Amino acid sequence: MEQTPPALPEKPEPKAPPTPKPPPDRTANTINGVINAFEAIGRFKKWLDTPDPPKPPKAPPAKKDYMAVPPFDIQEIPGAMRKEHMPVAAKLMERWFSGRENGPDETSIVKLDWVLKFAHAKERYEYLVNTAIRSPEVQNNLVEMLFPYRQQIEVFPAKLADSPRELHRRFQFQHAGVGGTLNDNLIRQLRAGKETFATPSDLVAALGTFNFYAAVGHARFSRDRSSLSGAVTAEVTGVWVYVRDDYGFSEQSQYLGHWSKDGLITLPHDEAVTIGNPHVKGNVRYPVYDKDFRQWSARHKHGGDFVIFSDRLYVPVSPPIRLYLKGDAQAFEYKPLDAPNGDVEQVAGSTGRPGNNQAQNKQTNDVARILRLTPDQAQQLHYELGSEPPMGFHEIMERAKDMFDLW
Repeated sequence: MEQTPPALPEKPEPKAPPTPKPPPDRTANTINGVINAFEAIGRFKKWLDTPDPPKPPKAPPAKKDYMAVPPFDIQEIPGAMRKEHMPVAAKLMERWFSGRENGPDETSIVKLDWVLKFAHAKERYEYLVNTAIRSPEVQNNLVEMLFPYRQQIEVFPAKLADSPRELHRRFQFQHAGVGGTLNDNLIRQLRAGKETFATPSDLVAALGTFNFYAAVGHARFSRDRSSLSGAVTAEVTGVWVYVRDDYGFSEQSQYLGHWSKDGLITLPHDEAVTIGNPHVKGNVRYPVYDKDFRQWSARHKHGGDFVIFSDRLYVPVSPPIRLYLKGDAQAFEYKPLDAPNGDVEQVAGSTGRPGNNQAQNKQTNDVARILRLTPDQAQQLHYELGSEPPMGFHEIMERAKDMFDLW
């Protein structure tokens, strides 16, 4: 049986027509418009006659603390140094503030001509080049230094060293110290009974106590052909002179002066001192010590010690420094190097491990002397080369530099 179909939708009933609106009363509309206009005019007039509301009171200005003393930051010291005519010291301190620990060597700021303008430094320089380099105490060092080059006609160390640090390490043989820390200056002035203390020079502020160094600049060799031993004479005909100094701050409380942003004074007191109104920035001088820089570095993870090398000056040596080197038949006496396991002894003239030979042993010892290797490093070099084919002098030198990172 089929289902009943859905019901059809009902038809909508027709809507009644809307009731027409009555026509507007024109007279009433006109009267209402006039009334509204008068009311608007009245409200406007009342607004004009109403006074402005009172403005909220201004906040009282913050009272200045006229008793506060302006703070001091040690990073203001380089600027103060320039005001005290210490431009070199300022550059070095700025380099320290901007650097990291054990940064690269500084080779551009300190110039030898500038150092020699200071009388006490010039005096020590003259002592070094005229007297100290001829001291008998340094001749043994020169003999050891030049012995590996005895087969050559002459040697120019500056061509063998590719950096000031390497020249210093391999060929430096004498030095002369120059004193002049702020502490030294203060003590001298106190002993002299002075009541006022002079500002230190740019040299003292920059380097304090430092050294002039002399390194071999040129040497020539001659062999006695008539002698059975083949003795060799070396003559040092020139030296390189330069300044080397470690720039940094220690944990000790070394006094560095009383500083503000405006300058420096040196006093035998540990307290801050005032020059004029203490509430004016720059008028209070604070004692500064090495430890203040170390503490600043620890807080900011910045600030790094470094090594200073000045440019170098070639100084002819006349008459030359004469040195007598032993010939090949009487080889220079090297300290025996005991093998780590005690079964092989590496000395000049021994065969060493299989594959080694006397000539290579001597060349290896020469390289160890030139590079100033420690006994342990020299042993390591011997054992490294012992199992390899024989090498020449320059190959051994390059291998040693690679092994011990001496480039």
